[in-house]
Amino acid sequence: MYLGKFFHRPPGDDDRELLLILGGDPMIIGIYMREGQDGSDEFLRETYSDAIVAISAFRREAAKLVDAGYFETSHTKYTLRNLLPDPQKKPDWQKGMDELMMAALSAPLAEQAKHLKTLKGTPAEHEPLYLWLAAHHGLAADADAQQTLRFAERARDTLAARRAAKQPHYAWSIYDSQLEGRILESLSDAFVRVGNPSAGLAAIERACRVAANHARILQRAVILCVYFPERAEDAFDDAYRWSRYGGYEDIMALPGYAAYEAGRKAGANGQWRWKAAEAAREEEVRKAEAELGLQLPDDYRKFLLTRGETELLVRLPEHSAELRFHRPADLATERNNILDFVSFSDAERLEKAVIHFREEYGVSLRHLLPVAEPAQASRCLLLHLEPGERYGWCYRWDHDGAWELETPAPSFDAALAALTGGIEQRDKPTLGFLNIYLD
Repeated sequence: MYLGKFFHRPPGDDDRELLLILGGDPMIIGIYMREGQDGSDEFLRETYSDAIVAISAFRREAAKLVDAGYFETSHTKYTLRNLLPDPQKKPDWQKGMDELMMAALSAPLAEQAKHLKTLKGTPAEHEPLYLWLAAHHGLAADADAQQTLRFAERARDTLAARRAAKQPHYAWSIYDSQLEGRILESLSDAFVRVGNPSAGLAAIERACRVAANHARILQRAVILCVYFPERAEDAFDDAYRWSRYGGYEDIMALPGYAAYEAGRKAGANGQWRWKAAEAAREEEVRKAEAELGLQLPDDYRKFLLTRGETELLVRLPEHSAELRFHRPADLATERNNILDFVSFSDAERLEKAVIHFREEYGVSLRHLLPVAEPAQASRCLLLHLEPGERYGWCYRWDHDGAWELETPAPSFDAALAALTGGIEQRDKPTLGFLNIYLD
């Protein structure tokens, strides 16, 4: 996690950043917005023994800058390197949110509660970050489970509403995906505590898609084993893949794991399978089509209405991979993302790309829809939706060749057959697309 504070001392441009880096060995870096008098980029770099010590030092260094005549600005993007022309002071409620975040990472529960209480009645209490920290505190303090769940649900819903309305929210230097992952992780815990493990599983599976980490993958595996024994194989998958990081001992001791492990090593468990998932509803598909302004091909519509937001799980003896299929609600956003990537969000470059895709592949770039992407790889399966000869064709795409399309298939079903057949045949291009590289 990277948390940055920015400081300006008028008049002039002697602007500074204090960057707190948490995880591993915590560190504070003091950065000049322009080179210092000695030509250096940094005025401070210190490593600390733990987060508590680092956060205390971070506060002291910020106070030193204020004492020297600087004020903290409203900037939050930790990679920023220029605060001019008119830096504005950070509002007190945002400073209070920063203190609450640091308290959640380093202070006793009673002190966290004081920060939460202080911010009530300010704009902070309506922010997704505040609502998540309230839920996080409720879980840690074993507070009223229903109240904790309400905080977590409000955090999720507020973040989604702000995104939909393209309205800003304050989350310090925390990326949106990181905040969403933390919210969903707490939401999962809260659902389980009120006796709704199905909703808890759905929340943690979403967290693993949005911002996977070891703790969330383990949390999902535990929920599967405790509440959904019919899906124990999914938890065994995780234990087989990630047990070297610890925490899977109880899962590996369950009846059935030893047989799973032996079969996996022998290649007897099957090379691929579909992950259990909830099918999309007809109204969700229709809404996605309205957002896209296009009709989805029949085979892909059937897939959504049968499998929904699922994953194609690849399980070889020494390798694992997942091809993640998007839910209908995300399709329009995914289309915009790939257009922005191909064009670098530049209108002139976009027009050149449109011409290139038309001349080289006979397709419309604006009608290429990402429908799936391999986990931990910047690639995707594209579905072409322009009415005409190539309507419904599928292609594989890689960010390293952003203006290239590979492995054309005349339909979505044909693309799936090519993928599963390639896995079974150990086809290197297919496995490479899925981020598996055999020796």
